[in-house]
Amino acid sequence: MKRLLGELGTDARTIDGRALPALLLERAARHPRQVFMRAKRHGVWREHGWGEVLAHVREFAAGMAALGLRAGERVAMISENIVEAFWAEYATHCRGASFVGIYPDIATHELLYLLEHSQARLLFAEDQEQIDKVLAIHERLPRLRWVVYVDPRGLWEYSRPWLLSLPEFVARGRADAAAAPDEFERCARAVRLDDVAVVSYTSGTTGRPKGAQMTHRQVLDSAYRVMAAFRLPPHAEYLSYISLAWAAEQITGVALGVLAPLVVNFAEKPETIKHDLRELGPQFLLFAPRQWEMMSSDMQSHMLEVGAARRALYRWALRAGAAAVEPDAGPVKKSLRAIADRLVLRALRDNLGLARTRAALSAGSGLSAEIFALFRALGVPLHNVYGSTEAGLLTAHWKGRFKAETMGQILPSCPSLNSPIELTISDSGELLARGGSVFAGYLGDAAASADIFDAEGRLRTGDAVHLDEAGDLVFLDRVKDLRRLAGGHVFPPQFIENHLRASPFIRDAIVIGDETREFVTALINVDGEIFRRWSEQRGLAAATFTEMSQLDPIRREVAAAVASVNRLLDPAARVARFANLPKDLDPDDSELTRSRKLRRGVIDERFASIIEALYGASGECQARIRIQYQDGTEGSLAARVFINSLPGAHE
Repeated sequence: MKRLLGELGTDARTIDGRALPALLLERAARHPRQVFMRAKRHGVWREHGWGEVLAHVREFAAGMAALGLRAGERVAMISENIVEAFWAEYATHCRGASFVGIYPDIATHELLYLLEHSQARLLFAEDQEQIDKVLAIHERLPRLRWVVYVDPRGLWEYSRPWLLSLPEFVARGRADAAAAPDEFERCARAVRLDDVAVVSYTSGTTGRPKGAQMTHRQVLDSAYRVMAAFRLPPHAEYLSYISLAWAAEQITGVALGVLAPLVVNFAEKPETIKHDLRELGPQFLLFAPRQWEMMSSDMQSHMLEVGAARRALYRWALRAGAAAVEPDAGPVKKSLRAIADRLVLRALRDNLGLARTRAALSAGSGLSAEIFALFRALGVPLHNVYGSTEAGLLTAHWKGRFKAETMGQILPSCPSLNSPIELTISDSGELLARGGSVFAGYLGDAAASADIFDAEGRLRTGDAVHLDEAGDLVFLDRVKDLRRLAGGHVFPPQFIENHLRASPFIRDAIVIGDETREFVTALINVDGEIFRRWSEQRGLAAATFTEMSQLDPIRREVAAAVASVNRLLDPAARVARFANLPKDLDPDDSELTRSRKLRRGVIDERFASIIEALYGASGECQARIRIQYQDGTEGSLAARVFINSLPGAHE
């Protein structure tokens, strides 16, 4: 076994035994007029100071009290990232209850499971789309007493005794607040660090999602780790984009927003995120790997449309930028970088909304080295951050060492909690975590809560890792996802998939291979939007995504991308054959989680005929694929799918 011990941070901003409600009260009292939140509505950015935010939180908490919400119960919210979601969450904490964030694109049957399992007593919903989902399942949710909607458009005729508009909800609390003016602060200050703040549901890649109970101690400790490692200044600008259902946003947006504190910004809607990001220019940013991949693909696809001279200048500038960030870069390379920055790179960063970014983080599944190299060449300080819902954030690139293939070094822990992180790599290669601040167990599942810890009290992360020569953590794959071929060769599917997704033409990739197979194959989900632009430039026509995915020129482009990744792999691990999927992978079809992680079991079953063809003698197959729509109804797609072989790969 190998053991690594972290260290305590030195940032003067600390927790000192205070949970989120007490910190919120202290920040609002210290600088009530300082901007805390900024939201774009109807094209205009509206600012909310700390005093105003606290006033809204008081109103929400009073409304919750009037509806009978008690400490220890749960409040859920299904919405995009909007200021009202943060007000509802902070009010939930101040009432001593715990918050459940739900992805806004969740299907109705998934919503039913989360509300049943969490036993939420109160649900906030953003708009008519979400209320329609609730109406379809409300009779099956006896513990859900009240539903409050934020956006009233289209809901004027929706009359139910349990359904309230936001103004109606606030009005119900005014009498209670007037009768007991000290109740809010008394209740808020009674919340303790080890009380549950959030129930964050796991991705459910292999089964039903589990509700991980994150305490105030855990989210604040992880927030401190980020703040201290990246030296975030007070009131740094942050864009809240990742759903509150994701533990990472609970740490960076909700907890760090109060602890640092940050100025938390909200885009008008997901469709305007590119424009709003550029307009805002945040100093601190957290995206999942898929967002960074999509940003990279979008930029590269636009460069396909420019003239040859501009494309050549772009490529030269990236080479100059990449050379200047090498450890041994001398004055000549740095001078060329300055020229490239003035001519090209500065404008690219500004166009992406990253001109002022001091710390950009990628959290979740791994991000390929190619994507890191691209953003670093642009001058964007993109860092990996690694952790889990159960253990919090554990490592990141922060000690001046940056290697894209690693997850960095152990993050510092908060001095007032005095619990540095200890990481151990077991003899089987699994990462075990102790110290720091871990979760309080899975909601309603004592057996799973006990099983995640080993006999010595270390949390099993389930991740296969190793250390490089400098002692940095290298993530390989989930332990359960490591594969062995019939010949005995072990290979990490996620490593290959991450590199495949670095291609602007590939949206998703699923690598296939096990002890019954002689070689590695892959299912490729091409990026339809980028290939449509690419096809239009070349006069190629396809009526549907299915037809487009099987065009000869597109299959050749994907083959070139796969061959490029194969050069990084041992011969036995190279992708020998691939097939372009005839449909987009979709969370509504249960092929992806809401955070766009692959559900491999569903994919293996749904595309079984294509997988069998990848290991057969024919060059094509006739596939019939089941499709599940968001309302639960099903259909099917019939398609002719070609099998593509890679020259030089092992077969």
